[in-house]
Amino acid sequence: MMANLSMHLLDIASNSVRANASKITIHFHDSISEDIIFIEITDNGKGMDEKMVKDVQDPFFTTRTTRRIGLGIPFFKELAEQCEGQFELESKVNVGTRIKCQMKRSHWDVPPRGDIGDAVVLTLCMNESIHIHFDYTSDSKEFYFDSLEVKEILGDVSVCEAEISAWCKAYINEGIKEEEKR
Repeated sequence: MMANLSMHLLDIASNSVRANASKITIHFHDSISEDIIFIEITDNGKGMDEKMVKDVQDPFFTTRTTRRIGLGIPFFKELAEQCEGQFELESKVNVGTRIKCQMKRSHWDVPPRGDIGDAVVLTLCMNESIHIHFDYTSDSKEFYFDSLEVKEILGDVSVCEAEISAWCKAYINEGIKEEEKR
């Protein structure tokens, strides 16, 4: 299993980058009152046919040549089911992919949130031309980060320069910070 939710986000978003997505949307909903954590990651990458959608949920299947198993999606699915939740993977060839994961927030197996700012910025720096839209909602808060807005402000300066990426990471983490620590 992965140590925290941000590692799952990074793994799934990395798949989107490898699928040549030009836009990745990440929605993270964390609700104490509803007792859920809901994560949805959507991309406009090359997508998958029905057989591939089934295959990628098998831990012994991978399209990578650097290792013989692909654990990211199966681990995410297992986490959702283990935490009294649901996992859904939808994809269409030449359209893109959507992954939805919901889990019971109070379940003892729900990992900590982790460094979500780092996961978003690392994904952006894998291919700086990608448009990443991240939004976070909770019972009392709404926050979003949009890489196009940041790039517009920066002009020719790279988002991946150390000071800029550190600022983006801190901005995201501060934006999703809650009174109650996970």
